[in-house]
Amino acid sequence: MQTQRQAAKPLIEPSPPAAAADECRRLRIVARIDTPHLWDSTATRLLGCARRRWQGRPDIADHPPLRRWSQIQDSQLRPEQPCLRTLFAAFASDSLVSGDPCADLAAAIMLLSSCPAEAVQQADPRTVRFSVYAYREDDLPLAEDLITTAVHACGTVLARRCTVVHPPVRSSAPLVDHPTPELLVLGSTAAR
Repeated sequence: MQTQRQAAKPLIEPSPPAAAADECRRLRIVARIDTPHLWDSTATRLLGCARRRWQGRPDIADHPPLRRWSQIQDSQLRPEQPCLRTLFAAFASDSLVSGDPCADLAAAIMLLSSCPAEAVQQADPRTVRFSVYAYREDDLPLAEDLITTAVHACGTVLARRCTVVHPPVRSSAPLVDHPTPELLVLGSTAAR
């Protein structure tokens, strides 16, 4: 008599499949800020580092991630990600305003990692939700490290999740050029 053995689980978890070139990953981190004054100074210091990185560089417009994200966001029907082009333009024109720790940290992440990012204070003023968007060519690990390091200095990471998002793409043909099914045409015999 032959018995069947159940397959043993592997000791090492298989690595997740590699992201396709056209897949946009969204990293979300929710954090609780326990020391607000330390949070403010950490965000200010990171934004200062990001400013120094780009200060006096004439090649901002030629930065490959900036050009790539500009093309991606121009092709979307309604851009959901924060816009790198707007941030870099504000930086280049020296009109980047600081003072809000959430906005400062998001700006620092975008300037240092070149990934669109946002930091939004939640209903509980001590809770902040971070969202970072990245394609395969982007530096998502750097963005994640910036967030977690800043949060660990003054609070706790409550949740982390990375998902793939498929942004809506703008159709090249206007809506009126698409054929309309007979059932939807007013006055047709099929609609009666």
